[in-house]
Amino acid sequence: MNTAFKRTLLSTLVLPFALGVQSASAAMINDWGYTVNSTFSDWTESAGSGAVTASDGDRVLTWGVPTSQHPNQSSVSITDVSATSGLITNGGSVDGGIFTHTNNVISANAAALLSFDLNSMLTLTPFDPAGASLAPETRTFNARFKETPNNNNCVEASVTNCDDIFTLGNIEELGAIPTAMGFEFASPSFILDGYRYTVFLELTGLAALGDDACTTAGAALGCVGLLTEENAVNNFDTRFRITAAKVPEPGTLALLGLGLAGLGLSRRKSAAKA
Repeated sequence: MNTAFKRTLLSTLVLPFALGVQSASAAMINDWGYTVNSTFSDWTESAGSGAVTASDGDRVLTWGVPTSQHPNQSSVSITDVSATSGLITNGGSVDGGIFTHTNNVISANAAALLSFDLNSMLTLTPFDPAGASLAPETRTFNARFKETPNNNNCVEASVTNCDDIFTLGNIEELGAIPTAMGFEFASPSFILDGYRYTVFLELTGLAALGDDACTTAGAALGCVGLLTEENAVNNFDTRFRITAAKVPEPGTLALLGLGLAGLGLSRRKSAAKA
C-alpha cells in the first residue's frame, strides 16, 4: 500500500468517525424540574337561579344557591404543582395535581355546571444536566357534567343517591391509553440534543362507563368518564412521567458513506496508476 493511498484511507475513515463521536456526545436529560398550571375555561351552565362562578384564578368553579334545606354549594377544583427536580427520565410518575369534585345536594331550581374545558400546562426545566426551560405544553380536556337528580333513579354503577357523571368529549383526539389506574395521555414528542422525549399524563379513576351512564350524561355509548359520590369530596389524582429514546444519526451515516465512497475512488485511482 503506497503512502498516498494510506493517507486517503485514514482521512476517509477517521473524519466521519470523529464527527460521529462528536454528534453522539450530547447528553440525555436525566432529571427535570417541572411546573403544572391548570385552569378551567369555557364553562356552561343550565338554566336556573344563580350561576357558575369562578375563583382562585379559574382553578375553582362553584354552583348552587344555598338554602335552609341545601346549605352547601357544589364545586370542581384543580391544584397546581411545582418542583425544581425529581422527574426522572424513563423513571416513575410524579404528582401532577388533584382534580376534586365537592358533590353536595343542591336545589333542583339552581343553575348547575354543564360543561367545561380543563387546561393543563406543563413547563419542563432540565435539572441534570442543567438547561433553560422549555416552551410550555398545554393539553385541553373537553368535559361534560351531569348533575343527577337525587330521586333513587340512578345509573347501575352508582353507589349513592345518585352519583353525578363526568364524561370526556375529546378522548380519541387526546390519544387515551387505558392503564391499571385510569387513562394515560401522551403529549406530542419533542427532540432535544439527539433524544426524543415524550410526556405521559395520567388521570386516575377515569373509566369506560356503562351505556346507561353515557346515555344519562348525553354522551355516545362507550364514553369515558367519572362517577362521583353524592355528599362527598371526590378526589382524583393526576400524575405524569417522561420517556426518552436516542434518535438515529442519519448525518453520521451519510458522512461514513461519503468516506467509503472516497475510499473506493482512491482505490480506482491507485489501480489506474498501476
